[in-house]
Amino acid sequence: MLKKYTPPYMTILFIISFVNIIFSSYFISFFLAGVVFKILSIAIRKEYNYLFIFSIITFLIIENTQGLKLFSLTVIALLVYYFIIPRIKHLFSSSIMGDILYVFSFYILYYIMVQVYSVFDISILIIFLINFVIDLLIVGFIL
Repeated sequence: MLKKYTPPYMTILFIISFVNIIFSSYFISFFLAGVVFKILSIAIRKEYNYLFIFSIITFLIIENTQGLKLFSLTVIALLVYYFIIPRIKHLFSSSIMGDILYVFSFYILYYIMVQVYSVFDISILIIFLINFVIDLLIVGFIL
């Protein structure tokens, strides 16, 4: 009997945590929060509690390295998962388009939260666009 392939979510979350810790000391904003959001939504859907907790810990590491309020990304992820994703599922039947819109809505709320606590700067917008594209590539090809 063949086992169903599951991506190594714990390894991916550990790498994301390590990348955020290392790149924060070099002042490069490379946070991969969309990938963590996708793994968190998989953990909620499949009821993997250990993966859910490790996703929250990874969000805490991202928030700490980026200087955000604690648990803000977790609250945004849960808002998107429980309120926005059901609305998007009614509009689009394509799973790839849905994944893109889920990550996009997460990044929009994340960007709004960052803009509330800081002044507008075009470099922040460029950082978010670059991270959004990188997250889409990872979510599309790996997850």
